[in-house]
This record gives sequence, C-alpha cells and structure tokens, in this order.
Amino acid sequence: MGIQEVRLIAEEYQHKLTAPVAFLFRDLSTGETVSFHGEEPFPTASMYKLYILAELYRKAWAGECSLSDRIPLEDSHRSIGSGVLKNLQNGALLTLRDYAMLMMNLSDNTATNVLFRYLGRDAIQKNVIEALGLSATKCDFDCTELIDRYFDLNGGTVEQLRKENGGKLPSFRNSPYYCCTTEENNQTSCLDAAKMYELLYRGEWVSKDASADILEILKLCQTNRRIPLDLPVTVPVAHKTGTLDRLCVDTGIVYAPGGEYILCLFYNGNLADEAEYEANERGRLGEDFLAELSRQVYEAYHQ
Repeated sequence: MGIQEVRLIAEEYQHKLTAPVAFLFRDLSTGETVSFHGEEPFPTASMYKLYILAELYRKAWAGECSLSDRIPLEDSHRSIGSGVLKNLQNGALLTLRDYAMLMMNLSDNTATNVLFRYLGRDAIQKNVIEALGLSATKCDFDCTELIDRYFDLNGGTVEQLRKENGGKLPSFRNSPYYCCTTEENNQTSCLDAAKMYELLYRGEWVSKDASADILEILKLCQTNRRIPLDLPVTVPVAHKTGTLDRLCVDTGIVYAPGGEYILCLFYNGNLADEAEYEANERGRLGEDFLAELSRQVYEAYHQ
C-alpha cells in the first residue's frame, strides 16, 4: 500500500483549485492516516444525516423506540430539495427505518425532517456529538431551516429568490454559514466523520448488529458521482454525500480488495475565488474534482 503516494496526491490536490479542500485517508487495517485540514470545520450539507441515523439506531437499540414504529407524513415535514416524499400525499404511514432508508439512499430532505424532529436536536447533540467528542460538529438545523439559512430565504422560496434576481440565484460566495463562523450550523470535520465511520466499521456504535445495519444502508447511497464514480463497480462504498451552493462533500468507507479504508473529502467551492465560483454553478467542477481525487487515491493504494 502506497501511503506516501496517497500523501503526495492529497497534498497536490490542496493546490489544484482555489477552494478550501479537506482530506482524510485512513487504512483500517493499520490505522495509518493521511490528513490535510482534517480538524477544520466544513459545512456538511446532507452529510449530517449520518449523525441523525446514528442517533436513531442508538435510540432503537436502547429500547426507546422500534425501527418498525410508524410516523404519518404531514405537510409540515415537507422540504424542497432532494427526495421523493415531498410529492406524496399527507398520511403516508412509513416506518422509522423506511424514513432512514430514504434519508440516506436518496438523501430525502422530507424524510430527514421527520427523523430530525422525532429524535430532537438536543438528543443528537448529547448522544452522538458530545458522547463521541466530535469537537467540530454541529447539527442544529433540519433540512427546511438549513436551506432557508444557506440561501438566505427569510421564510420565502427559491422561486421567489430567482424572480427577485432576474431569473437566477444570487451569489452566496463567502456567506457566513459556508465559512462556519456562525454560532449555529450544520458542520463537521474529516476527523469527526472518520471517528463515526471507524466505530461503525469495528461494530462499536451501539452494537455489532446496529453498526452492520447502518453500513448496509450506507452502501445503498444513490449519489455516486464522487468517491465511487471511477472505482471498479465491484468495490462497495458505504458513504454519505452532501451538496449545497458549490459545496461538494463525500465521506465513507471504501471496501477495496487490497485493504479497506476511510476516505473523507470536502470541497468548499463557496469559498473559491470568483472565477472558480462562477465556473462551478451546477457543482460539477467539485464533483469531478472529488471523483478524480478518489480514483487517484485508490490507484495509489493498490500499487
């Protein structure tokens, strides 16, 4: 395994673009770690859903609920953005595990709202963030509030914002939530995310069965244009992504045949220079950047 090659690749990618990039690689057999800006907070976007899932399983294994318990879908749960539940009628009666599957596989924002409100911000803070000592992590907003804060909607809609700005979204470049300078936020670091993944990998989050079930859910993630994109199709990846204005995140475990490893990648295109920010309007620049980095790490790992 070329740990030095991984280090050189990661260092090179720190300077390829103007946006801040955080990187962490950890060999799960030896514990060897390569990290750049691994302790620094980055916005999570949807990646924070991993911590919601962790609290749901803690609660279920503690006997405080059952994953087969059902919660009816209500209009107040609906969120714009990714997912399918926003299009279903009120009263749909899904289980907690159903909501968890949709939250992670399709990054369904409405399913996330159901679980975030059911579990409660304080419980996630106490039982996951504080219990694990995740010093750079905050999970303060459900998806509706997250989108409202990050796009400065003030209770309005994205459509209204476009209309007010001549048919396109205004620039949010260097906004405070993307800078992680606000008191409340949804943010984490590579080191914090890696701690969660390593516990899951070793069967130490709640129980071996709970950890294994979570990892199976993560392997079904449908957003695969980043870490898994250019890897062999036979290589499973248990991961969770996140996307907001030019922000591109992917974190997870790569089950490579030559040895399994954690890979955490954050590209904060919101803080790029103006030219890079404008060039990345639909986020493809960030996605391609992370996919290329993941491929090179995989190839170096197998040298």
